[in-house]
Amino acid sequence: MHITEFTHALADRLPGWQPSPTAVAIADDPASNRIWDSGPLPYAAFSTDNVQRSVLTHHWGLQLYVMPRPHRPDQYLVLPMLPANTSHQHVQGLRAPRGIAVPADPVRAAPRLHRRLLAGYRFASPAPIRRSSPGHLQVHVTFDAQRRPRIRTGYIGAFLELLAHGAFLLDPATGECHLPDTLTAEQTRRQLIRSLQRLRHRDFHITVHSADGPRSHHPPLPRINPRKGHRR
Repeated sequence: MHITEFTHALADRLPGWQPSPTAVAIADDPASNRIWDSGPLPYAAFSTDNVQRSVLTHHWGLQLYVMPRPHRPDQYLVLPMLPANTSHQHVQGLRAPRGIAVPADPVRAAPRLHRRLLAGYRFASPAPIRRSSPGHLQVHVTFDAQRRPRIRTGYIGAFLELLAHGAFLLDPATGECHLPDTLTAEQTRRQLIRSLQRLRHRDFHITVHSADGPRSHHPPLPRINPRKGHRR
């Protein structure tokens, strides 16, 4: 079973997880730098040109690096990646969830993932996410060379809004949220505005970084009943 077929079938059995649309060669793969625990993966595997990986993404900002297990055609490796917006400095001193090998059969692999990896991964992730965002409810927006938005944040509520409801994707190489390249510039602008407005109404502080400097957008003020406090 090809890696893409395997991860799509696996995602069908893992609520909340979505597979990446295409497979990527693991040789010189920048996303490999975000693997939290490599489990039984030999480092030499990344020098192999003909091996591909896929990534499963959860709307809490979590990702799983999935690849064939070297020299074991009947198994895949599923390796937890650093939570979005975190780096290896944010997990120092914390116990990492262990990467595991699973059968190449998604029907058998899904329950093994539930038992041996997913619960521990979710339990371990909030601590580094909190370390990565010392500010209060901060969301930072930058723009790449093509003027497409890239969003960094360290809050599960923001990931849920962007990934589950806002059509954003999570870049395995950077841990940044971004919109699909298939959207036009106008579609991207509209979706960004909608998502940022929803985040503001959930009390997130938005900082947009541009060539003109950072610009902050604070949550809207609560509505006040004009009659309140004027009772006779």
